[in-house]
Amino acid sequence: MSKGVDMRKSRARLVAPALFFFVANTAAAQSFTDFCPDGDEETEAAVVGFVTDPEAGTLVPGATVAASWVEDDARQRAEAQTNMEGVYTICGLPKDTEVSLRAVFADRRGPEVPYTTSAALAQQDVEISLTGEAEERLEVGSLASGGGGRTRVLGSEIIRGEDLLDFPEMTVYDLLRQHSLLRFDRRSGGERILLQSVTASRWSVSRMQSVVLRINERREPDAVNSLREMSIDEVSRIEILSRTQASARYGGDGYVGAIVITTRGR
Repeated sequence: MSKGVDMRKSRARLVAPALFFFVANTAAAQSFTDFCPDGDEETEAAVVGFVTDPEAGTLVPGATVAASWVEDDARQRAEAQTNMEGVYTICGLPKDTEVSLRAVFADRRGPEVPYTTSAALAQQDVEISLTGEAEERLEVGSLASGGGGRTRVLGSEIIRGEDLLDFPEMTVYDLLRQHSLLRFDRRSGGERILLQSVTASRWSVSRMQSVVLRINERREPDAVNSLREMSIDEVSRIEILSRTQASARYGGDGYVGAIVITTRGR
């Protein structure tokens, strides 16, 4: 078996899983230290499992599995990639904590799977579909109808990290597609992000340009893909600036509006 498991966040560690036997209870056949040799079994937990495509009936190598949970009034996140056998391992999870697991492969995302780290090591398989229309298969739900708190967040010009604690784990792209001040337009081939207040009656469709995206005040040339690659767990603050506000802050670079994101730790 391949030993490389790519851990992208600080709480998850690079581990070398022992030989897997493809049986129903893989994790139970081995110990915590087999998967997380540098971990502390007294205070940490680990989860292993397969990522499968139920429609094709196959395992999915190269997928990313994200674990997300709330700790110290902030969302935490750890990721791991599946190896060539479609197996992932996430170490460094807090004990006795409710986390959510979700598989991602390219622009396709599996359903959110709740999991509680009551055991030091357990198996939790997750699924992802590699067929069909990616956007329609997103399972973020109708966030705007999810209660007063979410409605407020999705209509606000400023979103803070603490405002997102009760949201399911998702990308910033998924989040902003639900926002009442924005719309995502695809009529001209590519995808642009526009302010709802900017309409075709004011500017011709050919002149409409995407709002500017700045992450930690760095201008991102590909706004859509940058948002797709960022989890809401990384967010400290999102500002949606009108044309007037963006122009005042960034001059001519902000004449169509701006999305300004500050990440945690900045």
